[in-house]
Amino acid sequence: MNKKDDLMLWFNHNRFNDGQATKKHSDAILHQLLANACPESDSFEIKRTENGKPFTEASVWFSYSHSGRAYLYGLSQYGEIGLDIERTDKIRDFMTLSKRYFHADEYRHMQRLPRQDRPMFFYRLWTRKEAWCKLCGGVLWYYLGRSVLSHQPVIEDQQQVYLTDLTDIRGYAGAVATDYPIHQVYINTIK
Repeated sequence: MNKKDDLMLWFNHNRFNDGQATKKHSDAILHQLLANACPESDSFEIKRTENGKPFTEASVWFSYSHSGRAYLYGLSQYGEIGLDIERTDKIRDFMTLSKRYFHADEYRHMQRLPRQDRPMFFYRLWTRKEAWCKLCGGVLWYYLGRSVLSHQPVIEDQQQVYLTDLTDIRGYAGAVATDYPIHQVYINTIK
């Protein structure tokens, strides 16, 4: 994490199938990333806000997301962060979901897209909304109906929220939300 406008993320395809082993492996990765980012701290007790947003008392903000066995972790020394990742091979009725949960402008935009472009567009919007929710520590239902069509920062409680799409993870859509602008995102793979 050299420059404030650069963000490092870590991607891991968890090798475990068992839920308990998967969680243990994922927690170990998160604790190691936190230890690397904050060598001055001895331990990292992961606490949760009222809505379940994880945090630590260390001098770093973090977020993580998973879809199936794929995990994505992000840490920032500059401000809050929220991440989301979703597998894009799921078969869904994207139009019905969009009409029900998304902002009307997003639904109309999706209607105009060629049928083959709708799934990725749906996942782009969904991951932006979920990353925004994780950034703010809110409840997803509050964010689903809010528009994230624009690539301009959105305003949350008089603060700008910057949404960045993650396009370099084959088979997945992802987004990161920050309270500061991001110029470049680097994704590292953890084996």
